Amino acid sequence: MISAKRAQCVLALALLLAACGEYSGRSDAPAGGGGGGTSPRSMEELFTGQVQPRLDFCRSCHIDGGVADVEDGQDFMLHPTDKSQDLAKLRASWERLGRNNPTSRILLMSSGQETPHSGGAPWPVGSDAYKAMDVLLKCFENASGCAALLGTIGGGVINELPLLGSMRGGHAWFDYCQGKPDAAQLPADPRSLVQPGASDGKAVYFNAFWKDCHTDPARVGEQPQPESCGELREAYARGDRLMRGNGAPGSGSFFAGDADDGLLPISPDSYNRLWRQWGLEERPDNFDELVSQRYGQPMGSVRNPYPLPGEDPNDPLLNGGSGQLPIFMTQLRDTGDGSWTGRLGFTCHACHSGAAGLPSEGAGLGALYGSGNSLGDIALMSREVGLSSLSPGLVFALFGTSRGTNNASDVNIFYLANQDSGIRLDPYALGVLTSGSTASGDTPAWWNMGHRPLKFQDGFYAADASRVDLIFYTPFDGVLGFTPGENWVRAHAQDADKWIISLKSPAYPLPVDTKLAEQGAILFHSKDLWGAGLENPAPRPAGGNGSCASCHGAYSPRFAHNPAYLADPAMEGLASYIVAKNVIRTDPARVDTNNEAVNQYGTSSFLGYPETVGTENDCSSPNRSDVAGDRPPGYLAPPLYGVWATAPYLHNGSVPDAWSLLKPAERPKIWRRVSTPARQDQEGKVVMGYDISIARAYAPDRLGWKYDALPCGAGTLPFLDCTPGSDEDPALQRILALLYGNVIAAWNLGNLPVFLQLGTQAAEDRKIYNTHLYSQGNEGHDFTAVLTDQERRALIEYMKTL
Repeated sequence: MISAKRAQCVLALALLLAACGEYSGRSDAPAGGGGGGTSPRSMEELFTGQVQPRLDFCRSCHIDGGVADVEDGQDFMLHPTDKSQDLAKLRASWERLGRNNPTSRILLMSSGQETPHSGGAPWPVGSDAYKAMDVLLKCFENASGCAALLGTIGGGVINELPLLGSMRGGHAWFDYCQGKPDAAQLPADPRSLVQPGASDGKAVYFNAFWKDCHTDPARVGEQPQPESCGELREAYARGDRLMRGNGAPGSGSFFAGDADDGLLPISPDSYNRLWRQWGLEERPDNFDELVSQRYGQPMGSVRNPYPLPGEDPNDPLLNGGSGQLPIFMTQLRDTGDGSWTGRLGFTCHACHSGAAGLPSEGAGLGALYGSGNSLGDIALMSREVGLSSLSPGLVFALFGTSRGTNNASDVNIFYLANQDSGIRLDPYALGVLTSGSTASGDTPAWWNMGHRPLKFQDGFYAADASRVDLIFYTPFDGVLGFTPGENWVRAHAQDADKWIISLKSPAYPLPVDTKLAEQGAILFHSKDLWGAGLENPAPRPAGGNGSCASCHGAYSPRFAHNPAYLADPAMEGLASYIVAKNVIRTDPARVDTNNEAVNQYGTSSFLGYPETVGTENDCSSPNRSDVAGDRPPGYLAPPLYGVWATAPYLHNGSVPDAWSLLKPAERPKIWRRVSTPARQDQEGKVVMGYDISIARAYAPDRLGWKYDALPCGAGTLPFLDCTPGSDEDPALQRILALLYGNVIAAWNLGNLPVFLQLGTQAAEDRKIYNTHLYSQGNEGHDFTAVLTDQERRALIEYMKTL
């Protein structure tokens, strides 16, 4: 006799072996399993034709070193290549599990009639897989009656879809139009399939839904959605000119639209004087590289010129100048004749484009458009560029306490300015003024936008509400609610959106353990983190199957084509689940700031599509109580395309790698990413950025960038920034949190002293991420604590393939 606990473990593991493979729901045999093809002529033919092919799925885990290679799992393991033992091993497992009484527990587990089972319920009652295994096990029990049973099921070749595969983000329209003529009509936007009821009873859960923000013909000047591949390509080309930068005619810049003037452009002389702010005695010969490193703004692979001292940018031999700008800046062109102006503008890439890997380390590495930018120190850049150009600085709302974070989505401030008829004095106004500050944020990757029905970390906007995407390019009069600037946004927002959703994530550049990744694919889509015996202390989410895919979407072709996961395979990678605060339990500052008053105040802002409020396609905030209904506020689980390149993790960038995200007990409280080595003659004199070399600075086993965990006092002030010998937040930080969380812009103003910080050491200390500071907590997403280390390794290997 074996113990009940041991029997349960043996059962779960054996079932993962036996009840595998019908995840796609696809087979050349009919769905009912009994009416088509030629019936198998023997038990052996049934096994080799319809059961054994499905065991290949199980072989992913039940091999030496696999997820099932644990003490109790040794009762049933498969040889990684020798399939000749499969039938005998399956029969032995069936014997150990009590045979048929009257239904084998193998079938009960695999169909979800009995739990737990880490592989989910891949063989629903009545499926081909269920019927084939049921007949085989009955043949085990009664060989003499087997022939009659074989006639009840059909034959056919099983055609399983692979476990691994990824669209790498972007939008399905661009994949669809490859090789098609301009006249080809676009299919429905897959995001439009995310509607109420679409995930009812499905493994992947949605609780926030698509809104079409561009269907009202009364909106004069608002661009419509493209209807053909040709219209999509034209919109993309216009968006590319506006968004890419690099000195191209028509490039956008902060608060100037695509014009050649505005509030913030600086002169090349001011730019070329930046080295004086660094405490150097002369302009270094690698000035352009040091600008990129110091401010964490990547250098692109194409020309992005500006004039060096004494150069004429319109000299035909120079064509803009011989200097090279980082991708967050662009030299502006005269809107009339296209000539170079010499003025340097700032672009969206300051927050939205970073880098991973050196160009020499793999195809597509280096500067990455749309990755988000966890490298940048916008506050340091603002201070030094402002002082060099004798400007009061750039946008104080972007200041952060540490490199790699920003507060660009401080929409409550923009809502106050962007109103049709001045500041609203109504009951919601006080709620906006006391909403506090969203504070530190880690910008989400644009290459996931094509798979998000909502955007921003808390789902604050519909994905199709594209006006806000151009908030920093909006001519300043438009920010203040005047019609000319707003009309510019109407004319360009959809073009910008099409460029954004075209972006794809880079492929993981290092070798992947395919077998381990396949185990991870199974766990990612099937393991119920709240399953029996796990005793997960976190509240269970409202829907889905309790797996990673339940929140983040289904990616594996095997699972994306399974109707138990998605209503339509076109919904691969779509994620639209706002996880309640009490479930996700991450730092609440961002959600709490975007409170009901802020959401309601946005209904009269141009950014919030006031003309749609109350209609079927209400494109104002989906988090308003009259729209969200009983859905509680929380954080929007993002799609995970290119997740390997987007560390650190969580909405505020507080967790350095995926390993510590999945294992909360190992998250550092104070940490610092490693920096790029300085040139030998410049060591200690210049500030280098975070190292992006895969060979030097990436940790493949942890899926993130290498870092050093720091004790209290190493670059931080004891009792002010941290508590020596304790993980508790210091009293001062708790007091400041009350202020920052209840007074609009208080956090932003509290960080203005960055302008007073002088010297190299102050800039180096800004590389420290301190989770004790307001909005930078690293708590939450702790339901993954129930995973084993082997399961974490498998999940990380799988995420490398996305």
